[in-house]
Formats: sequence, structure tokens, C-alpha cells
Amino acid sequence: MYLYVTPGDVLVERALRGFPDEVRALGRRCRIIRTNARYGGGFYPDRNEVELAAGVETYEGLGQVELSACHELFHFVCWNHPVYRRDEDRNFAYLRRAVRDSRAHLAEFPRYRDWVTGSFLRQGDHANPVEYFADIPTNFRDTTELPPPIRAHFAPLIDGTGAAVDFTSEPDWPMDEDYFSLAQFQRWLAGNE
Repeated sequence: MYLYVTPGDVLVERALRGFPDEVRALGRRCRIIRTNARYGGGFYPDRNEVELAAGVETYEGLGQVELSACHELFHFVCWNHPVYRRDEDRNFAYLRRAVRDSRAHLAEFPRYRDWVTGSFLRQGDHANPVEYFADIPTNFRDTTELPPPIRAHFAPLIDGTGAAVDFTSEPDWPMDEDYFSLAQFQRWLAGNE
């Protein structure tokens, strides 16, 4: 019996197939380590690496490992992309604004709305801006399924359309402690307030 586990460099290519050249080139810099485990993994910013269980491929199939790799690679992209890293360093001020500004559009984008309310928000504390950033490109390869503010934020990473949002300027909208709370972020995702 032989067991084939997709090597990390091949997995990067498969997971980022169809994304813009800039994203794929950045992803190629990421080292993916396949561990001897049935499930689990993650992006480790202290090492700037991704670990993924080899058993995911064995027990759940190649399609699932490609989705898992895509998700973790977008954590890497956020951490290493010169533009999007600025937003992460500001506790995702611009991403939070895009989510806030999308509240009124949820009914127009039923697949996004159903994913947010039926899947993402059910994760509790894990439904946070860091995970949201990685989940959007993993789950929405077609930006027309996203509300306009979310589309504008992610389109450069997903399909290469539009200019990357300029995160160089300081946010010029009111932000208090509640603006950066997980509860507020989740209320905005649900279309509230």
C-alpha cells in the first residue's frame, strides 16, 4: 500500500490556482509543513510558516486539504502583503469598516449572507477579523457574490480587479473601543446596528 501526501510546494500551487499572479507569487514564499496527524494545522506568524496535517488528505480528501491550505495561505498573505499587513497592524480598522458598510447589502447577496449567518458566526470567538480575512478568499472566488465594500476590500487578492485599498492614511472615521470589539464586529456581520 502506498500513501501519497501532496508536498507543500505543490499544495501552494493547487490551493492558489486561479488567484492573481501577485498572490500566487507571495504564496510560493510560504513553507507548508505536512505533519503526521489526522487533522489540524495553522499559520504560525512567529515562524511565518503553515503546518497542515497529512491525514486531512487521507481522511477527508485532496479537495479539503486544498481549501485548508488556501485558508492558511491567506493568513500568510495578510501577514506578508505590504498593503494588507498595514490594516492588520491597525487591528483591521479598514476591514471592520468594510464589514460595517456592508450591513445594508446582505439581502442582495444571499450566498454571502447565508455563509456569514449559517456558518461563520456559529464559530463563536473564532468568528473574528483574522479568520474572516482568510475565509473570504477561500469561500468566495467570485467577487460578484460579495457586498460592494467587501468586494472592494478583497478583489485585488481574489481576482486582481481594482486597486488595493490605500491603507497608508490613518482612518478618518470615529473609532472607539466598541469599534474594535469582537461583539461589534459580529453584530455588523449579522447586519445589526
